[in-house]
Amino acid sequence: MIDQVSQAPARAAASEPRRAAAPVPRRDPLRRVLPLLEVRPGKVAAAITLGVLALTCAIGLAAVAAWLVARASQMPPVLTLSVAVVSVRAFGIGRGVLRYCERLASHDVALRGMAALRANVYERLAEDDRPVTVRRGELLARIGQDVDDVGDVVVRALIPAGIAVVTSLGSVVLLGVLLPAAGVALALCLVLAGVVTPWLAARAAARTEARGATVRGEVSAVSLELLEESAALRVTGRFDARLRDLDAADARLSAVADDGARTSGLAAGLGALAQGLAVLASLAFGIPAALAGSLSPEALTVIVLTPLAVFEATAGLPAAAVQLHRSREAARRLLVLLPADGSEDQVARADCASDPEGALSWRTSPRGGSGQMGGPPWPSTGCRWRCGRAPWSRWRGRPASARRRC
Repeated sequence: MIDQVSQAPARAAASEPRRAAAPVPRRDPLRRVLPLLEVRPGKVAAAITLGVLALTCAIGLAAVAAWLVARASQMPPVLTLSVAVVSVRAFGIGRGVLRYCERLASHDVALRGMAALRANVYERLAEDDRPVTVRRGELLARIGQDVDDVGDVVVRALIPAGIAVVTSLGSVVLLGVLLPAAGVALALCLVLAGVVTPWLAARAAARTEARGATVRGEVSAVSLELLEESAALRVTGRFDARLRDLDAADARLSAVADDGARTSGLAAGLGALAQGLAVLASLAFGIPAALAGSLSPEALTVIVLTPLAVFEATAGLPAAAVQLHRSREAARRLLVLLPADGSEDQVARADCASDPEGALSWRTSPRGGSGQMGGPPWPSTGCRWRCGRAPWSRWRGRPASARRRC
């Protein structure tokens, strides 16, 4: 093991030319920051599953209730309606319970991710030797609001998008089984509400979010300056001028918010239009089929009323697209504060992969650990000594065998 450890400086020195020459790939800033959230895919999948079940209950409630109303109008024996009555109750109760469970699961993921991201950002800032080049108010805004915006991408963008995709496909299949033409019409309307509308919202957000982030940082910086340096500003006679600057920045922030509100209103209008078109298309295709005898009156009622519940899945997608862009801009601002170590990670990964003795292993840990043999602390991500094939006792610190030998 000592020989393996002694070879580490030589290997690091040999990798210096590659380190200098390796280009840093341009990646999506949000994808670069997401690992710092330490989000577990299993918890995200559980939240999406609960959301899909909740929306399935909502769609099932609309479909079964429509069938029950149409069938009850024919005055059948009561026993033929008992299953539908119980199903309506079950769907109604399950919708509320599952929606509550989905909210718990998704917010648990988001809040834990924000806490982990904030801790990782603090840790990397503490380890960085570069001077901070932003004002204190701007730094406060980035560490506060930007971290929250990046954490919101899970609960306000990724989870709603996954729920919408699954439930929309299931609804199209349901209507396609009853009447293929109605299923195709519903699919086209869902594309309008779930793809075109979020795309328009994202394009509008691209114009407003950058300005909004800059203005929010300016408001935070001027507010902090007025709070901490009010005495000096009054002595120099600049206090009133800085107050006017704060009012002007706040007015610009309000203007940006108004632009975003207009975009949200347009997106909501397009979603309502798509929902109305789906209902009209169902009537246009269902009535001739019912008159021809190929579609029962109960099925016609299900086809017409089910789209009213289906579009609940796509109602939040414009806001999800805006949140995705907002989180990407926040991640880009956070990356300006953090040290750029993409090329070093690539070299370390190459060293681990090319190690012939199996002494190196690539590990990713949520925190830095204690030092290795009196050396520097463990990085949060990097190439680790495994001391042969010894199992790791924990993420923080050295393996048990290395700790005993040291």
